[in-house]
Amino acid sequence: MNKALTVGISLMVLGSAVGGMALASSVAEVKKKGELVLGTDATFQPFSFKKGGVIDGFDVAIARAIAQDLGVKLKISNVGFDSLMPGSVTSGRVDIAISAITITDERKKVVSCARRGLKSAQVFIVQQGNPKKVSYPMNSFKGKTFGVQKGTTGEFVAGDKLKKLGAAIKVYNDFAQGLADLKNGRIDAMLGDQPTVGYLEKAQPGQFQQAGGALKGVVQAEDYGVVFAKGSDLASAVNGTLERLKSSGEYQKLLETWIVNK
Repeated sequence: MNKALTVGISLMVLGSAVGGMALASSVAEVKKKGELVLGTDATFQPFSFKKGGVIDGFDVAIARAIAQDLGVKLKISNVGFDSLMPGSVTSGRVDIAISAITITDERKKVVSCARRGLKSAQVFIVQQGNPKKVSYPMNSFKGKTFGVQKGTTGEFVAGDKLKKLGAAIKVYNDFAQGLADLKNGRIDAMLGDQPTVGYLEKAQPGQFQQAGGALKGVVQAEDYGVVFAKGSDLASAVNGTLERLKSSGEYQKLLETWIVNK
């Protein structure tokens, strides 16, 4: 991505409270226990991943700011994406989930989301030099094997569109496992979010690159959200922090640190 990346934040909370539904987490509960439990899949650079043995990234920085504004500690629960969304949120095992989570109509039926004002798109991630000659668009992907992470937009795209063009799909519980297979030539490309490619090119130079353009027409540009239980008053706390980060310029600094290619 470049500095034209959209940074405006809509404070609209998607999804209304369901009558009679108990809150999985509330501001009072979070303050009483003294910690905000973040659910995240720590295998997905640059959003949430292990760095020097510590889970860090753009999403973790946002969660840290939310916890700070609530006056509590941040506790990170590393959860595989397929278990994270929506089960960990709806069950109350985590207070919020932030893990490059795309806001979709299906997800809005069971959880509420605060828009972060960050959009992305699905792309092919390949070995440097693109030795398997993957590109987009192509009329056929016959003979190609693509990796996707279970439960993600990439899995939906692969199953709905790319298999019809002849591609074989390998599903991973862990995004990092897919990257390892890509690096070792066991798959031809990994489907992932566009910011991931930019970060990988900086963090692991000479190993990965984007192949072709964004998969436009296959999947629309994706809105990322902060996710919490329907009816939770954490909505106002999350939106308040997002507004503060934007107005203070901290949000832009976080984008430039983790997301924007400089």
